[in-house]
Amino acid sequence: MVREYVPELKKAGVNWKARCPFHQEKTPSFTVHPGKGFWHCFGCSKGGDVFAFIQEAEGIEFPDALRLLANRAGVKLEKQDPQKESKRSRMLDILRLGARWYHEALLKAKSGEVARHYLVSRGITSQTSDTWLLGFTPDAWEGVSNFLKSRGYRDDEIAEAGLSSTNDRGNQYDRFRNRVMFPITDVHGSVVGFTARKLSEEDLGAKYINTPETAVYKKSSILYGLAVAKQSIRKQDLAVIVEGNMDVISSHQAGITHVVASSGTALTAEQILLIKRYTQNIALSFDPDAAGQTAASRGLEIAWQHDMNLSVVRLPEKIDPDNLIKKDPKLWEQAIADRIPFLDWVLERASSQNDVVTAAGKKQAARFVLSWITRISDPIEQAHYLQKLSQLIHVDESILRSVLNKHRSVRHPAAESKKSPPPAPRKQDILALSSVRLIGLVVFERGKREFDPLILTSDTLRELYKRRKELYDGHIDLFDAELQSLAREVLIISEEYRALSEDQRNHECMSLVNRLTHGKTSQKLLEIRNQIHQAEAAGDIQTLERHIAEWQILNQELHHPTHADKKEDNQA
Repeated sequence: MVREYVPELKKAGVNWKARCPFHQEKTPSFTVHPGKGFWHCFGCSKGGDVFAFIQEAEGIEFPDALRLLANRAGVKLEKQDPQKESKRSRMLDILRLGARWYHEALLKAKSGEVARHYLVSRGITSQTSDTWLLGFTPDAWEGVSNFLKSRGYRDDEIAEAGLSSTNDRGNQYDRFRNRVMFPITDVHGSVVGFTARKLSEEDLGAKYINTPETAVYKKSSILYGLAVAKQSIRKQDLAVIVEGNMDVISSHQAGITHVVASSGTALTAEQILLIKRYTQNIALSFDPDAAGQTAASRGLEIAWQHDMNLSVVRLPEKIDPDNLIKKDPKLWEQAIADRIPFLDWVLERASSQNDVVTAAGKKQAARFVLSWITRISDPIEQAHYLQKLSQLIHVDESILRSVLNKHRSVRHPAAESKKSPPPAPRKQDILALSSVRLIGLVVFERGKREFDPLILTSDTLRELYKRRKELYDGHIDLFDAELQSLAREVLIISEEYRALSEDQRNHECMSLVNRLTHGKTSQKLLEIRNQIHQAEAAGDIQTLERHIAEWQILNQELHHPTHADKKEDNQA
């Protein structure tokens, strides 16, 4: 299940590892332990069971995570008292029932004939209409509102779900009237909002209107059609992103099912992260007019920042995917196949928007293209595009490289570009990790070894060691949050010892105990040294002599630890 959100998850011994989906990192710290049924990130310390993962990934509360997983598993949950249901759950129910009501109106309402004719004229089949739950809202003031109130929902709940509005006199009325309804779903298929298209040019309002943003509908984090397209995106290893809902519906009807829509806006970071669950590859298809090109550029900028592999699907002038499919679905399929790498599109755009014969045009084109080339880390790919730019504007490549270097120095000053080596791990961090590893070894061997818990680096670790029997079978549900986080680290690390022989584990145990004992002694010496200084300052000779004697004994143990080692060997 986690792989739906983290497709790069790979087997690593008995566990699975990947880069964490909840924070930015370069090396994998996110670990899933199927045997014990939990996940943990060593980087951000988040973790838990499958419910905790869904809550974190979807930004939802436990009841909603429970319902989502139950639906996926085909488990029917008992209906709860409506008063006890979460506000979000009731809102999702309102939207689900509203979508069904709109769909029934499309199929059966006499006034829905115009809507049915419109969909037929757009080439939409009845099966497609059912699949996408397309609907119609009659030209009535309280059609869907009365239906929902008959099912026990209040006026304020209907309004908060975005299905009704309030006039100047404080009376509520249906927000959508005499429109074709396109339900908008989240990645799991739950209806969260609607796009509504008017059927008559004489009607007031814009051609398309959307549900306002609500507790469940955030336009920036929704991709139209993703719930239907996600498996195909994973299989094709490519997400094709278009602008309009009809582009998506027509594509899927034609069998091109890895297509989703950004609903006419530039791609956002939230949408990119959604796609990244299923593929690293994005092909953008936007209208070739100026607005479409600008939207594509903004979206590609964000996708680039998230290390996506980018390409652009080019379309003929004044043709969108829906129109292309009407001519011949194979034309749209071929356009996707003929997509070009993002930087080739950048070169094309520079050429089309600038007169590259003139000096001013060359300067503008070069500035635009170089702003992207400077971000390329691979020197061969960078040289390739510098050569293509040189050929485009007929300027020597060496001159362009000189400009590129100046551009880079402005963007990344030398003082900043010289990366300092990563800081060495702090001693306290090393000791804390040694403590976790030592407890992990005890857990793996199910209590075969014991040691003095005072050598551990914190009270939390000592508490965890005290409760180690609860760790043997992974019973950590009753631990508090901080203890659970440490417990997950211990359980994951404990599995690493499965690959070691008994002799290797003995050596590891001795090494860890010695390191922690040494660290504890060093800390105690530091404390005594401070006490010696305080006694000297106070002129307290008796206390001073006692602390000096303590310091000498501990210092001898630290530098001549033969006796201490034997004692620790016996304990281990």
